[in-house]
Amino acid sequence: MAVCHQTFENCLVNGWNPGILSSVLRSKEYGVKTRQYYLLAILTALVLASHCLFAAPALLKTDIVPELFAPGVISTTMDETAGTFTPDGRSFYFVRRAAYTTTPAIAIICVSYLRDGKWGPAEVVPFSGTYLDSSPFVSPDGNRIYFASKRPTQGAPKAKDWNIFYVQHTESGWSDPSEIGSPINGPGNDTNPALTADGTIYFVSDRDGQPGQYHIYCSALKNGRYETPKKLGPEINAGEADINPYIASDERILVFASYRKDALLAGGAQVAYPRADLYISVKRDGRWTQARRLEHAINTTAAEGNPSISPDGKWFYFTSERSLFQVPVRPKLTTAEWEKHVTSIENGVGNVYRTAIESLDVSR
Repeated sequence: MAVCHQTFENCLVNGWNPGILSSVLRSKEYGVKTRQYYLLAILTALVLASHCLFAAPALLKTDIVPELFAPGVISTTMDETAGTFTPDGRSFYFVRRAAYTTTPAIAIICVSYLRDGKWGPAEVVPFSGTYLDSSPFVSPDGNRIYFASKRPTQGAPKAKDWNIFYVQHTESGWSDPSEIGSPINGPGNDTNPALTADGTIYFVSDRDGQPGQYHIYCSALKNGRYETPKKLGPEINAGEADINPYIASDERILVFASYRKDALLAGGAQVAYPRADLYISVKRDGRWTQARRLEHAINTTAAEGNPSISPDGKWFYFTSERSLFQVPVRPKLTTAEWEKHVTSIENGVGNVYRTAIESLDVSR
């Protein structure tokens, strides 16, 4: 770029302005070869200058690449997902899932604390560790943690569906869990809670479809009670399933996971089973924009989900099951390489990643 700039500057400083150049090219004092030389020099300088002026921004632009969050502490060889911060950014709640596929399954909610600039070992929170728990979300004021669980409810002690609970922050720690109740919890599955600063709740439910056909709903808090939940429109709910909503505290940004036909292809063929990608919608003039799939290496051929934004607004967090394997593997793996990959952090089970907030392209 320095060479281009210098060449372009010489064109101007040395008097190669249109008037002088025109007189040089018309003057009979210069031979044909001399005039051709000047013409070639002019064209070369202009080409180089235009390359500097128009190509330089592309050369200077560097893409944003996600990175593992707290590798070895929060992101490990185990299966991690669904992270949320306290407002001060010093406590991170997330989920670790059991690796087996038999039922009943179990997943635990853990917390890690930031001390002296480092994230400490994860601990199981007091209100988890017995049932299948998931989707923690710290309220914007930090006073509650909402989460989903398949634990018994008062109205259905033997039920096995997802319901939403919360714990309240007290002087002695977190309270025992309470059901959020009707009209948020219904007879079907209700999960993935996320709240705005005014208490409006976004969540996922299969209440209007077959069991397991999840879509995103919201309900406003009026006079201490939730209104009848409303299913979001087709600009959001357009997939076979739409899950894991993250709503900004001012209700301006919605990021969620969705199972859609525009999922990435792996190796020239569709992935072996449906997997979710992350999408974003922005509220403009009171309406949600058509959701678009996130770029900047956030989505892969693996499953992505559970989005969130750090309290300082600088980082976008999400979970991914991406791995070091790209099939077909070339050159083929040796036994040592196989063991190294499957015992690494990026071994194909869930991990927490983060990337710069600019990767959301909110202004688009």
